[in-house]
Amino acid sequence: MSSVRNEVEQVRRLRSQLVAGDLSRRGFLTAAMGLSSAALLTACGGGLTQQQPGGGTSERSGDPNVVPLYTVENDPATLAFYNMVIAKFEKDHPGKTVKVTVYADANQLQYLTTAFQNKTDVGIFSPTVSTFADFQQAGHLAELDDLVTEIGKDDFLPGTRIVIGGHDYGIPLQSNSSLAYYRKDLLDAAGLSVPTSYDEYLNAVKTLHTKGDRVGIAMAVGATAQLPLQFFAPYIYQSGWDYFDTDGNLTFDQPEVLDAVRRFAEIMKYTRKSFYNAAYGDIVTTYSAGQAAFATFPGRLGVTIDQRAKEVAENTGVMPIPAGPFMTGQLHFGSGQQYGLYSRTSDPDLAKDFLRRLTTGEDALAFALTVPGHLLPSLKSVQQLMRDKIESATDGYLAQHKDWLTTFISQVPSAMTSSVSMGAVSGQKFDGKILNICPWAPDVWSSPPIDGTMFQDILLKGETPDAAWQKAAKLMGEKAAAWKSKNPDWKPEVTK
Repeated sequence: MSSVRNEVEQVRRLRSQLVAGDLSRRGFLTAAMGLSSAALLTACGGGLTQQQPGGGTSERSGDPNVVPLYTVENDPATLAFYNMVIAKFEKDHPGKTVKVTVYADANQLQYLTTAFQNKTDVGIFSPTVSTFADFQQAGHLAELDDLVTEIGKDDFLPGTRIVIGGHDYGIPLQSNSSLAYYRKDLLDAAGLSVPTSYDEYLNAVKTLHTKGDRVGIAMAVGATAQLPLQFFAPYIYQSGWDYFDTDGNLTFDQPEVLDAVRRFAEIMKYTRKSFYNAAYGDIVTTYSAGQAAFATFPGRLGVTIDQRAKEVAENTGVMPIPAGPFMTGQLHFGSGQQYGLYSRTSDPDLAKDFLRRLTTGEDALAFALTVPGHLLPSLKSVQQLMRDKIESATDGYLAQHKDWLTTFISQVPSAMTSSVSMGAVSGQKFDGKILNICPWAPDVWSSPPIDGTMFQDILLKGETPDAAWQKAAKLMGEKAAAWKSKNPDWKPEVTK
């Protein structure tokens, strides 16, 4: 306990130095990120809770002097960032503060639902994007039109605003793209160039697969919800289709999608059998150990190998994934996160001011740089700040891996996920990234997800791609039809 107390005092000293102007954002984050999560969370007035939230009774619940921030993120980098922004917020708002509460990611829907039932002021929170429509319909989300206007509607990257019934309800905190890491030294030794077509990609993965300590590719399918969706996304998008169109009609049953299933299954032959039922961490571990020639992952893998496997990092490049014939290497998986604001929060204007600080300008850039290449900005202005920062860097991660970072950033505008960008690619057309929530996504990409089961049937049970695909398409169509029958008035709301 004494060590945590000492660290808490250290955080407070750092915050005082930051506010006084004696310490830069970078200096604060560098020092604070080396401290424990427990100390950083305590320093910003919060705690880790396993309990269900208690309740309030007034129209505006909570303490008007406190902005609550509820999050599932408890890593030192994020908590150091929150401490940094809170310190400056408190300087500008004497007598006001922000209290951070961390709750478990695994049961966040249940936790938030209980909080709303009990009228607990959760203030600023970051639910999964697919739940925004339900929370808005139930009256739990505050409109953020004024904040979006203040930031500037044109500053948001395509598909990053959550507009429901003509009003904004979310402010994006990050977007990313999932691309292919590759071993430059292994390609050179085999006399292969960096692949730019699917056939070249397959040949490289196959050639560098040794069936021993090294696999051709570290990529996974399994029972984890949305895991196969992430890795199959470039294949289905680059077939010219999505799982559903913008109106929610099934398109997974198109013949070009079957070709995409075949391409993905063929690539997956050149990995370990254990990756047919794996998790994200298995990919990171395998590539970091030098046991894979390729790996599909967002930017966090780059930070990991730079810290833990310098030799692997020095011989690694990052490339778009050439997964199909339509817009080859240009359409990928990308996820994003959004902050929402509780409709009954005690001081909405105060909360909006803190929310603006979290997501704009130099503070938003500082957040992006806590995991560079992974937490990519969702605002054009902040993205430009990051590009300038990378271009001017002369040492450290930004200087050493400029090529990785610029590649990830360049793909964000066309990196998306079918659960919240439904129908962005359809009929061999892509008119830009959209936000269009698939309301039956929890039924299609549950645990186990339908597409994950399909690939396991092909890879583990030896079922033909044709048979497994037909079965999966039928089941997806049934899930969509069942949801629509219960919600006959539903109409999609597409935001670009």
